[in-house]
Amino acid sequence: MPINASIAVLATDFALAEAIAQQISDYRQFTAIRAIDQVSNFGADSTITFGTSVTLTAIAVEPYVFDPPQLGSYLSWGADFALLVVDSSQGLDGESIQRAQELSQLHPLMVAVTGLNSPRANFDETLAVISRVMDQRHHAVAITLPVLAESELSDESVVGGILDLVELEIRIPGPEGGSISHELEQGHYDLIESHLEALANAVVVTSTDESLIHSILEHGFESSDQLREQLLNATARREIIPVFAIADSIGLSELAHFACQMNREPWTPVHAHNDELLASALGDGRIRIWQGELSNGTYFANNTEIEITQIYSLKGAKQTKSRAGEIVKVQTKQEIPAGSTISSEKSNPLVINHVFE
Repeated sequence: MPINASIAVLATDFALAEAIAQQISDYRQFTAIRAIDQVSNFGADSTITFGTSVTLTAIAVEPYVFDPPQLGSYLSWGADFALLVVDSSQGLDGESIQRAQELSQLHPLMVAVTGLNSPRANFDETLAVISRVMDQRHHAVAITLPVLAESELSDESVVGGILDLVELEIRIPGPEGGSISHELEQGHYDLIESHLEALANAVVVTSTDESLIHSILEHGFESSDQLREQLLNATARREIIPVFAIADSIGLSELAHFACQMNREPWTPVHAHNDELLASALGDGRIRIWQGELSNGTYFANNTEIEITQIYSLKGAKQTKSRAGEIVKVQTKQEIPAGSTISSEKSNPLVINHVFE
């Protein structure tokens, strides 16, 4: 059964955040295999696997709906981690810097660099600015780079694909929404040497495994899987901030798969009973269930009584119940303000803060 993971998409331009969130949620490959239990022995195709799949749901977070203290808590936006969208053509503004600094202290954070088709955009410069504004505990490193191609409509170059620094291959859009992969040539390695060195350094300085550190320093990484695992773990520990190049739909697949593979531990208060309902209102009737079970009936949103009369999946199918990890839409007699904490007990002791991080 798929696991639901959610990502809060933040940008100073809400329309941009909403567009990126919709693209991620609609992307045809957004369901990925996280944990492989066994390899299929049926037939000759060894790529067929069984395991646990993760469905990634992206939620656009409007800056003026959630105040700064709420932005610092998983529970307020009902997400497992955050994606900060930075428009390279506009630069990094003060609000984005403040968000990045606050979120990186408390939660896993990823960055999507957009606007790369503008003549004013510069991915490396944007990455350097992100690195400078973060403290020494947080290492912003590129996971993908934009690959430029000649535009058919103008003399300017546009992003025609991405270079995956983990798998060391270039991917360009293929027919019917797929992608075509190319191995790197020596000239490519010369151009990306500094980025590969930054990835290795980030893993070394954030790892607590002495033998692994010595092995990497002496021999490099054993495989792309080893590098990816270390990057994922360090991101979950809030020590590495992975940065992705995004241009329209180019680069979304790499970002979505990385997010789905992350080992996430849902944030919930340790003093709440596990059988009690604890959920977050995401706006537009959407609710993220953190613990317990939701069914039709009476609950409390920030201690105000609400009546849930119907539950729907995000695809519109009616449900009688929903469980922890799900994001659903509900029908209520009263509007539930975005950011509200929903519980089965009026006197639920939950306080939205970071005490239980």
